Amino acid sequence: MSQETIELAHRTYAAFNRRDLDEVLQVFDPDVEVHDPPEMPDSTVHYGREAVMRDWQRTFDSFDEFSIEIEDCRDLGDELLLMLRYRGRGRESGVTVDASVAHVVTTRNGRLLKLRQFLDRRQALEAVGLTE
Repeated sequence: MSQETIELAHRTYAAFNRRDLDEVLQVFDPDVEVHDPPEMPDSTVHYGREAVMRDWQRTFDSFDEFSIEIEDCRDLGDELLLMLRYRGRGRESGVTVDASVAHVVTTRNGRLLKLRQFLDRRQALEAVGLTE
């Protein structure tokens, strides 16, 4: 990985926070796969740009406000480990969300190829062979 890859991650999350899915789409490899957190009921893998966009649009539709803040970014060679904070407010319930989460990101040719989401940061650390 390189500083360019870290900047790619920052640009991607900034575009997500602006709800600019067209810009996010440009960052994705055509073969992108996004893995739901394994802790979620009905966790699945979204294959391809269109499937990921549909999933993320559902997130936007569920929240009046939703953002992802990068708290820490670790370059692990062929992967990035991102410690993140999800913040939002449910559209129907009004319930606020403030959660520490993690993503493990793999890139290929300057594009995001794989994103694994974890609600438990310890699981993300274990997934990349690290401990707290």
